[in-house]
Amino acid sequence: MRAAVAALVVIPSVATARPPARAPGPSSPYRTVVRAGRDDGLDAQRRLDAQRPGFHTAIELAAERGARSADGLPEILARSAGATVRSLGGLGQFSALSLRGSSAQQVALFLDGVPLSSGSGGVVNLADLPLDALGAVTIYRGLVPIAYGGAALGGAVDLGSDLRCDPDPRLRAGVGAGSFASREARVGATVPLRTRSRGHARLDMSKTTSTAPHCLDLRAGYTGSAGDFRFHNIGETPLDPSDDRLDRRVNNGYDRLLTQVAFHGRTGGLRYSVQELLFFKEQGVPSMATGAQARHTRLATMSARTVARVRRTWSKGHVEGVLGVLAEHVRFRDPVGEIGLARDDLRTRALDLYASPRGRVAAWRGAEIGLVADVRGELVGVDERAASMGGLGTTGDARRRRVAGGLGIELDQRLLAGRLQLAPAVRLDVLRSRFAVPAGAGEQSDEGRDHTSLGVSPRLGARMSLRPGISLRASAGRYFRPPTLVELFGDRGYAVGNEGLRPERGTGLDAGLVVDTAPGRTSLYAHAAGFVTWSQDLIAWAQTGPYLRPTNLDRARVAGLEAAAALRLLGGDLELRGNYTLLATRNGSAEPSMRGQPLPGRPRHELFVQVAAGHAYDLRGFAFAPRLGVTVEHAARTWLDPSGRFEVPARTLLGAFIELHLLGRIHLGAEVRNLLGARVATWHPPVAGSPAVTVPISDFFFFPLPGTSLWTTLRVDLQPPRRPRTTERPI
Repeated sequence: MRAAVAALVVIPSVATARPPARAPGPSSPYRTVVRAGRDDGLDAQRRLDAQRPGFHTAIELAAERGARSADGLPEILARSAGATVRSLGGLGQFSALSLRGSSAQQVALFLDGVPLSSGSGGVVNLADLPLDALGAVTIYRGLVPIAYGGAALGGAVDLGSDLRCDPDPRLRAGVGAGSFASREARVGATVPLRTRSRGHARLDMSKTTSTAPHCLDLRAGYTGSAGDFRFHNIGETPLDPSDDRLDRRVNNGYDRLLTQVAFHGRTGGLRYSVQELLFFKEQGVPSMATGAQARHTRLATMSARTVARVRRTWSKGHVEGVLGVLAEHVRFRDPVGEIGLARDDLRTRALDLYASPRGRVAAWRGAEIGLVADVRGELVGVDERAASMGGLGTTGDARRRRVAGGLGIELDQRLLAGRLQLAPAVRLDVLRSRFAVPAGAGEQSDEGRDHTSLGVSPRLGARMSLRPGISLRASAGRYFRPPTLVELFGDRGYAVGNEGLRPERGTGLDAGLVVDTAPGRTSLYAHAAGFVTWSQDLIAWAQTGPYLRPTNLDRARVAGLEAAAALRLLGGDLELRGNYTLLATRNGSAEPSMRGQPLPGRPRHELFVQVAAGHAYDLRGFAFAPRLGVTVEHAARTWLDPSGRFEVPARTLLGAFIELHLLGRIHLGAEVRNLLGARVATWHPPVAGSPAVTVPISDFFFFPLPGTSLWTTLRVDLQPPRRPRTTERPI
């Protein structure tokens, strides 16, 4: 159940689209200065819309409301249209993302174009992706750019770095504290590197426009939590309430350290960045909320990731190269067999190499062609040091290797004076796996084999502007995804592998409408879309007792509707945001008990609403901007198993937050989640005549979510805000 990958970021890079220029603005963690009556926090969204058809969401983290921990990425993503995040419960615990009813494995996650999944993980754990160095998040639903591979049947998420090179040094610091002994501290500095100019001793940085040519970024952060919230323990007999009790979660804490060093800048049309990030996390692995809790099971992750990028731009296009290197060591310890099938002391070492040349050039009138190639090698070593195989002659050790290569081409054609955009694309992926191990090694009943997988992924996107601010969009695509190493071999915790899995293939369609009014004192951005996906050999995780095991479903269909809106009134003094997703899933398996049943882990209804109000004041030069808001999150019931017998009950959570921004550089925030303290729900067991049972609210059955929790933050930017060149005001 681990997918511990550190967050390393570089300058945002999408090979199939021109990179948007970063809008000028302050460097503080919160947006504090905007053009009067113009900026509504959707600049990144509109730049992305101008580049690509399809449905996507660009989140500027500086504009996100509420107090957030550096490990709060799961909560931010969960508030996006079509997104479902499932967590084991508590800050820092395993969280996985689903888009439009996909599995977590069908969502490709990237750090500025570099894939995040590692050979030792498979599913990216959102809780292991700190916000410390991030500036933006881009979510692609349906139509996925070819730079993000052919496996993104559900969509793709690209995490963008916050690497800006201002002429003046920046120093940032922040602290946070919350319920269940949660705490954090982080610092960061950006140092412009002055260069010698011809005929002068040094370049006068005061005469530059808005950016320095080269910068050094340094960041360090610590986050931790005890995670010892109270929950409803259903005891050893889930169907008998006589042994239920209010208990406190144990072995649910963690400590995480992150350091980053980045050197980046530009020279003429050349941009570059080189980063190194070190990540360490030590955490407990909790058990189900049934009786005795796991107290000794631990997971430790250490990783070092290097990302380098260089990009050359000229009037008719650009070329670039992206390189990523990941070295990771993961140790899973279950000394008394509390979580896994037996005692465990599993050490996994992984080396991941990624390289991708990319480019985009003007072809003919109104057309551009994008090309991308990539190659990736994964080497994983598994060392099992516990005698957990029961004397069956197997060691649990293995060496596994995979090499993947991809090649894609995309056309961006603009017609009818730019009102119509067509984007046909195709991608070819080849994957060579070497999983065979000597007799007597590997897992019990080891079926790992050497084989080659081939997939072709054509796709087409279209956008038609009906009038300024209103556009119709549609897309269709074919996708191919081989099973990950965790799906094949498990990880000895909650996840049990299935080495007989087949690659899954699927076809997706979507169509809808986008409305975008001009930014001003009142503005609206909204979309509504319908979508459907047909999958063959869909790999689905099903919960059996305390374990999760993947299996192929012969056929599956996911259809649905999504709608989202962001309304800004009174010049931003009042903001309303919300989204709703409806899913209708169907298991097309030939197995009679599964056929026609809903797919596990996909809630039929999901709703998020946020209302925020505030105003900026200026009292004799003392600027302060208070803001408060409330949130409502609802998720309907979902299912644990492909047969549709065991359900996770529905839940509705209410939250509230308050912010105070002083002098444009001091930012205080407090946020309460689950304000009403919901801890339990009602479950109807699939046993005839059984009465309803009280169970803890959860994403994964019997893994409880916290009750009421508080998080407070204080962030300080020690660079004074610059005098604006145009009429601007704080918000």
